Amino acid sequence: MSTFSPPLGTTSSPSRSFSLSVPSSSPAPLPSSRNNPISLRIYKAIGTSFDDPSSREALEIASSFYASSSSSSNGNKGKGKADVNGNTDEYEEEDDGLPKRRTLKGQSASMARKWLKKDVEGTLAGGSQKFLEAFGEVDQKLDVLREHMREMQVRCDQVQSELDQANSGTKYLLERADGLRSQRASAQLRATLINLFLSRFTLSESELAALTSRDVTVGNALFSALDHVEAIRKDCQVLLGGEEGKMQAGLDIMAATSDQMESGYKKIHRWCQFEFRQYTRETQLEVSSVMREAIRRLRERPVLLSDALQTLTSTRQASILQAFLDALTRGGPNGLPRPIELHAHDPTRYVGDMLAWVHQATASEHEFLDGLFGVREKRRMVGAEREGATGEEEAMVREALDKDLEGLGRPLKLRIQQTIKSQEGIIMAYKIANLLQFYLVTMRKTIGEDALLCTTLKEIHDQAYIAFFETLDAQGRSLLRFLHPPDATLTPPLALRDAAQILRELLAVYSTSLVDPSERESDSDLAKLLEKAVDPCVEMCERMAEMRKGAGGEWDRDVFMVNCLGYLEHTLEAYDFTSKRLDLLDEKIDRHVESMTFEHHGQLLEQCGLAAVMKTIRTRPADTPLSRLPSTTPKSLTASLQQFSLWLSTIDPSTSPRLSLLTSPRLAEEIHRKALRKIYEAYGEVCDRVLDTSEGYEFGETMLRRGREEVGVALGVGEDWTDSGSDSEGKGEDDQVDVNNHLGLEVNGSEARGVDGHPEQQDK
Repeated sequence: MSTFSPPLGTTSSPSRSFSLSVPSSSPAPLPSSRNNPISLRIYKAIGTSFDDPSSREALEIASSFYASSSSSSNGNKGKGKADVNGNTDEYEEEDDGLPKRRTLKGQSASMARKWLKKDVEGTLAGGSQKFLEAFGEVDQKLDVLREHMREMQVRCDQVQSELDQANSGTKYLLERADGLRSQRASAQLRATLINLFLSRFTLSESELAALTSRDVTVGNALFSALDHVEAIRKDCQVLLGGEEGKMQAGLDIMAATSDQMESGYKKIHRWCQFEFRQYTRETQLEVSSVMREAIRRLRERPVLLSDALQTLTSTRQASILQAFLDALTRGGPNGLPRPIELHAHDPTRYVGDMLAWVHQATASEHEFLDGLFGVREKRRMVGAEREGATGEEEAMVREALDKDLEGLGRPLKLRIQQTIKSQEGIIMAYKIANLLQFYLVTMRKTIGEDALLCTTLKEIHDQAYIAFFETLDAQGRSLLRFLHPPDATLTPPLALRDAAQILRELLAVYSTSLVDPSERESDSDLAKLLEKAVDPCVEMCERMAEMRKGAGGEWDRDVFMVNCLGYLEHTLEAYDFTSKRLDLLDEKIDRHVESMTFEHHGQLLEQCGLAAVMKTIRTRPADTPLSRLPSTTPKSLTASLQQFSLWLSTIDPSTSPRLSLLTSPRLAEEIHRKALRKIYEAYGEVCDRVLDTSEGYEFGETMLRRGREEVGVALGVGEDWTDSGSDSEGKGEDDQVDVNNHLGLEVNGSEARGVDGHPEQQDK
C-alpha cells in the first residue's frame, strides 16, 4: 500500500505536508469511519511530519532517483532493464551506485510511485552483491596467509632443534664462565674495599704534593689535605682499639700521618714568614683569606705561630717607626702632606699632628691585625670604645699591636716632652695637656687602657699636667708678689682681670675635652685647676682689701671684695661644671654682703634719728619705764620721731649713694632693701613701746606722726614684703632683735663696734 506524497519534481518545499481542507460547516465524521483503512492512511499521512533531518535526507535521496529528461545529460550511463512483467524503461546509474530513471517533465511523481519499491530493492541487492565480491577476495588472501604461517612454523622448529643441540654442546663452557664470573665479582668487591680503605686512610698524590712539595703554593689544596689528615687520624682510633693486626695498621697510619701533618705545618710556617717580611708598606696591608686561614691553622702549633708572629711584629715595628720618621721629616709622597716638623713653631699643631698620625697608624694596624686573626668585631661608631679582649684572638691582637707600636713610644715621648718644656705660657701649656688628655681618652677607647702606647701617653699626659700646674703656681706667686691698695673706684684690679681672662680661656679649653659631662664636677684635674687659679686671686684681693681698710674702713674693704669676687663669679658661671667653686664664692660674697648690710643699716639708723632710742631700748634696766630714761623722755622721743619723719621724706627706697661703688646693681638693691627693712622693723618696735601703757607715755598716739603702714609704704617695704635675693628670709624674731642690738651698740662709736660688733668682723 502506498501513501500519498506531493510530487518530487514540483517547486514546493519538501517540508510542506499535505492536508485536506474540510469545510467548517460539514458535520463531524462518524465514529465508524475511523476504522476505514483509507481514512487511517490519510490521517497518518496528514499527521506525519517530515521536518526532521533524517526524513528530509531520505526524501532528497529518493527524489534524486527520478530526474526529468530536460535535466539529464544526452549521454546515457546505463541501459534500461526489464521489470518482472517484461516492461522496460530507461534509467541511468550514477558513479555512487544510485539509479536514476529518465522521466518526462511532470511525470516524476507517477514514476516514483510506480518504481520506488523496486528501485530501492534493486539498489540493496546490488550493494549486497558488491559486499559478497569483496569478502570473496578477502577469503582468498587469508588462505594464502595461512600457507605462509605453516611454512614459518616448520622453519622455527628446525631452528629450535639446532639451538638445543648447541646448548648441550656448550654446557661445560657456560658452567666455567659462571664460575669465573663469580670469582671476578669477588675480586672486584675486594678491590673496592681496598680502594675505600686506602682512600680513607691514605693521601692521594696531589695531597702529598700539597703537603711536602715546594712547587705547590699554600692554598686551599694544602688546607684540604690537612683536614684529610685530621680525619684519618680520628678514624684510626677505631683501628687502635681492634685486633692485633688492625692495631698495627692503625699505628703505622698514625706514624705516617704525623710526619705528613708536621710537614704541612712547617710549610705553612715558612710561607707565613716569607709573607710577613713583605708587610713593609701601608699599601701592602691586605690580608687574604689564605693568610687568615694559615694563621688559624698555625694556632694548633703555638711555637710555630709565635715564631711567625715575631717576624711580623719586628717587620711592622720597623716599618711603622720609619713611616713616622718620614712623616716628621719628609712628609708624604711628592711632599704632600708636608713634614710635621715644619709646624714645630706652633706647639698645639705640632703635637696634634704627631698624635693624629699615631692614632691613624694605630687604627690601621688594629684593623690589619683584626683581619689577620679573623676577629669578627661588632659594628661600632668611629672612636667608640671597644669591648674588652675576652677571646684568644683579641688577646693575640692586643699583644701584637703593642709590639708593633712599641717603637713609636720613645721618639713621640722625646718630642712632646721637649715641646712641653719649651712652653712658658699657661694657656699653651694647658692646650697641650688637654690635647694629650683627648688622645689618651680616645686611644683608651680604641685599643684599651692596658696597651703599651696608652701607658706612654699617660706618662706624657701626667708630665704635661705637672708642667702646667707649675706654670699656674708661678702665676699665682706673681699675683701675690707686687700688691698695692685698691684705687678709689674699688673696681677689680688689672691683675685680677688678666688672671680671670686666663682662667676663662682655660675653662674654654677644658669644655672641649672628652671628659664625661656628668663626671666633670668630680674631676680631680679640674678641681686642682680651679684651686690653683682662683685661690691666689682671692688671696690677692683679700690682701689688697686689708691695705684699703686703713683708709676707707670696713665698708671699702667689703665693697672691694664683693666687686672682685663677683668678677670671678661672673667668669666661672658661664660653665656648668664650676658649680662647686661658685658655691664657695657665693658664701664669701654673702658674708661681705651681710657685713655691708650691717654697716649700712647702722648708718641709716643714725641718719633717721632712731639710733639713740634703739640703744636705750636694748640697754635699759628691766624695771625702768622708757619715759624716765634721758634719751627716751617724751620730749627727746618727740624730737627723734620728728627727725625720722623729715628723713623719711628724703630717703630713696631703691638705692643709696653709698652703694654706687658696687659693680652689681642687684647686690646694691638687696643691701639697701634689707637695711630699710630693718629700719621699718625698728620703727615698728618704737611704736609698740610708745603705745605700751607700762612705758609711761601719755598721749602716745599723738607722739607718733606717721603710722606703721605709712612708713612701710614710704620705705618700699611692708608686712607682706619679701626679698627674693636674701638668704636670711627664714630668720626668726630673735635673730632680728640680735641684729638690732648690734646696730644700736654701733652707734656709740667705733670702740664699741670693735668689741660688740658683728661676729664675722670679730673673726676677721
